[in-house]
Amino acid sequence: MTTTESDTTRDEPRGMLGEIARIYRDSRKEQDIFWNVYVARPLAAVLLYFLRRTALTPNQVTFLGAVAFLGVAAALILMRDWTGMLVAAAILQFAYILDCADGQLARLKSMTSEVGAYLDFLIDEVKALILVGAFSVRLWLVHDELVWLLVGLGGMALVSIATSLTNFVRRPEYAGRDIKPGESARRKSGAPKGLMPKALWLVQSFASWLVHYPSWFVYLALLDGLDGFDGSAWFMYLFLGVYALYAGKTGLGVLVKLGRPGFYK
Repeated sequence: MTTTESDTTRDEPRGMLGEIARIYRDSRKEQDIFWNVYVARPLAAVLLYFLRRTALTPNQVTFLGAVAFLGVAAALILMRDWTGMLVAAAILQFAYILDCADGQLARLKSMTSEVGAYLDFLIDEVKALILVGAFSVRLWLVHDELVWLLVGLGGMALVSIATSLTNFVRRPEYAGRDIKPGESARRKSGAPKGLMPKALWLVQSFASWLVHYPSWFVYLALLDGLDGFDGSAWFMYLFLGVYALYAGKTGLGVLVKLGRPGFYK
């Protein structure tokens, strides 16, 4: 054991809390976002304390998280007041803790696999479709405006198009190499130098944060209790807005790269 590891072990509490701290340390990712480091993954480590010696596999935990996520849609549609948003936020965070726990369990049990990473990506996109659909139905029922159902249909189509574009540009035939799910999150990406590159980096970082809705859904649910603030509508504006920008940017890149006559030379 190195000096650093020895110091870390001494600093950790003994007993159950010490074991949870060890599980968190041994199963976390090297590069991760703020919400995961300080909220989701520590809570997932508590869950793993009870799951680590069971027969549950990482993929089974992934499926459990997907089933739990259906409760988010149910709360949004059936409880169309502030309470519904708060309940949806609580269920969403529980489902996301399971989403974190599957990868942590895989690393803890040495059961990581490429197909597991692709399954995670698939389930995440299905959750995005469910969330957009649930919010559109909620807004339609609350405001009695058919346009929200049309927004929901268009939004679900947009999410599907963006997902298809992501799968396409990751193909080795297009990218020149095989890009695995989550690879961009593992790269160290500090702020670049220069005013314009830094501004673009800030915009991209903000857009990435918006796509990762578990990081801010709780704040949105709390703000939904304010008079005149429609958290459901704001979710659609922000979430679908960033998806539209991504689909436009990525689609334009594919058009420029593959549409030029020189591509066949």
